[in-house]
Amino acid sequence: MVAHRKITTTDERGEEGPALHINSFGGLSISYHGAPISIVWESQKARILFCYLLISYDQWLHRDKLIEMIWPGCDLSSGAKNFKTTLSRLRKSFSGPRTVNPVLSLGEAIRLDYSVFSLDSSQFKYHASSGIKMLARGEISVARKYLETAQDLYSGPFLPEEPFDPYITAERNELEKLHASVLSSLEKVYQIEGNQDAVEAITLLKNVAGMAHQS
Repeated sequence: MVAHRKITTTDERGEEGPALHINSFGGLSISYHGAPISIVWESQKARILFCYLLISYDQWLHRDKLIEMIWPGCDLSSGAKNFKTTLSRLRKSFSGPRTVNPVLSLGEAIRLDYSVFSLDSSQFKYHASSGIKMLARGEISVARKYLETAQDLYSGPFLPEEPFDPYITAERNELEKLHASVLSSLEKVYQIEGNQDAVEAITLLKNVAGMAHQS
């Protein structure tokens, strides 16, 4: 099957990506120039807030939406206070030798500062959707490159350490569906190219993935 390769670009122009890379597939981890770093979370809520921001990644989320997600049913005053404290703790979690402010604010909306991070699930979505589109257009060799990169990036379920959180579970399920589409698309590509060994490998992967999703 396709050998793993590290993604070091922010897009197809070949520009060097951010120094910090977030891995969400198979469990949350963060690396700095390829070396793993430890984050000491100031609170569990701070970590959950970070995970919710990973889901939206490059989109702004309003404070009130996040308050309802993290503290459902909380009154406005308590929710605002909780959010301010948790956001401060999230930023403090990233203080240290490689201090970085992970969150941008715009009025009462926030998002991750993706100029300082790259995220595997975001890269996966980009390459998966691009590969599926290229296959539909009949651009087989280009589709294969995108799809193989997407397959390399998908190294396990999205944030499996949070099995019961409804928002994280919903994102995990969507990514699993997209991964299934990647495998089916790759299977078609290899069939068109007449690469029977790769077809058999993808069929095996599809079966394994199907059993994992059912468990």
